[in-house]
Amino acid sequence: MHDSLSSPPAKTVFRELHSEEVHEIISRPPPGLVRWGMTVFFALLLLLGLGSWWVRYPDIVTASFTLTATDAPRTVVVRAEGKLVRLLVKDGQEVGAGQVLAYSESTTDHAQALQLAHTLTQLRQALDQQNWAAIPRFAVQPYTRLGELQNDFQSFHQQLTQLKAFLGGGFHLQKRLLLEEDVRDLRAMEQTLAEQLDLQRRDYDLARDEFNVQEKLYQDKVIAPLEYQREKAKLLTREMPLKQLASALIQNRTAQNAKQKELLELDNAIAEQKGTFLQALQTLRSGVEAWQQRYVLQAPVAGKVSFSAPWQEQQSLSAGQELLTIEPPSSHFQGLVKVPQANLGKIREGQTVLIKLDGYPFREYGMVEGTLSQLSVTPGKDSVYWGYVDLPRGLHTRYNKPLAYRNGLKGSADIITADRRLAERLLAVIQDGGK
Repeated sequence: MHDSLSSPPAKTVFRELHSEEVHEIISRPPPGLVRWGMTVFFALLLLLGLGSWWVRYPDIVTASFTLTATDAPRTVVVRAEGKLVRLLVKDGQEVGAGQVLAYSESTTDHAQALQLAHTLTQLRQALDQQNWAAIPRFAVQPYTRLGELQNDFQSFHQQLTQLKAFLGGGFHLQKRLLLEEDVRDLRAMEQTLAEQLDLQRRDYDLARDEFNVQEKLYQDKVIAPLEYQREKAKLLTREMPLKQLASALIQNRTAQNAKQKELLELDNAIAEQKGTFLQALQTLRSGVEAWQQRYVLQAPVAGKVSFSAPWQEQQSLSAGQELLTIEPPSSHFQGLVKVPQANLGKIREGQTVLIKLDGYPFREYGMVEGTLSQLSVTPGKDSVYWGYVDLPRGLHTRYNKPLAYRNGLKGSADIITADRRLAERLLAVIQDGGK
């Protein structure tokens, strides 16, 4: 009751609000307030305009990422099903390129086959230098536990034995020496016959000159016919040895040709024997190499051994099963990105790439920074473009944390494109109808 009596009526308050004084204040604001208000408004508008012009930030194109390396760890895979006969290395051991790591089960004795492979390599090196004289001194063990290689080895050993007979102190070498000696004798005889023929021809020329004089005297009736006939007979007597020497010289050259033919036939026989031997050698080498590829596991590169499982000898393995990995001492890491066609025009080589690997959460480990080094010109089968990302700092993240390499590790890559002004972006939105 007291509150209602003390409060002014509503109509009275309304009349006071619409009094002339209040109306005058509302209808006529102070000029200073309007002026400063407009100034502040335009200043803010100018600051926003300048800010939109100076503020720049890039677009980000996201692509899938796969980690690789130029000298990536190499996987050693079992190629033949069977037992792990011997394991010659330990996990974490440093090995050299080509070092034998393990033996798979085979009917061939591994030690004999590897020793044979070493022998064949030495033999091939000697023959590459045309050192055929080493063949007769070359010894090959009579291997008997070569399994699937035994037939090729027997054929090779037989051809080697025959070639040794050809090239060593056997029948063919002795025959060649005798033929070469015969050729030397015939050439010496040819020289002698040629000298005799020259002397005989000069003697005949003198006799013919003398006969021509006698014939002139006969024509001049100086000598009797009997004397003329006697001089003619003497000329014929000098002509006969000349023809005999010429015939002997022809026979000598014919004999030389016959000996040369025999030498050629002998050389051809030796060449054929060499060719047959080389064919047998190549067949055996190919067989041994194929066997090694199948049953002998070797290190493809130098590096550290990393087992894919705790292997033991006599453990059964299946073909295609991964046995171990060789990690090279130094690798240059890089990545492959699949770039979609959307926003492809914004991407340029040399742009920064921020990589988030799936195996290492980036909020905990950080992102790996790289550079887009190459972008394919044509798309692949799935209509995406391939790009190569170099990692100058390797697998060290922005948090300076080193990451362990895993071949084929997946992730995403944010390609940082060129900066654009905020004003340009707003203008593009306006031109696009506000979309």
